[in-house]
Amino acid sequence: MATAPTLARSYEALRPRVLDRLLELRGTLDPSLGRLDDAGARGQIGAVLDHLGNFIATGDLGMHRAFLHTFLAMRAAEAQSPASVLAMLVAIGATAAQVAQDSGGEADGRELALLLTRVTASTARVVNDLIAEE
Repeated sequence: MATAPTLARSYEALRPRVLDRLLELRGTLDPSLGRLDDAGARGQIGAVLDHLGNFIATGDLGMHRAFLHTFLAMRAAEAQSPASVLAMLVAIGATAAQVAQDSGGEADGRELALLLTRVTASTARVVNDLIAEE
């Protein structure tokens, strides 16, 4: 896709605003994130955002699946159910898409919001597949 590098750059430019918004909402994203200090929450949310950026840039579904498998296992070790992890990942993607959409209505913002919505749907499908495999 010819616009992927442009959208990947747009995502990276928007990422700090997305992270700030997610940190504001962290207690509603997942109660365990609400109990973490700022650094811990920033680390966990930042890891997901970093990976979203990587997936946007590369489109590598295998690497995306591997990350999600590891993320599910890490959260399971913290006694988080797969359903709560899925809900958190979808909320992160939806919030990122909303921030992109609110970024001034620029064409890149609308395209990025649409891409983030698709990436979030892909994430939900992969997580559901991983849960079914367990």
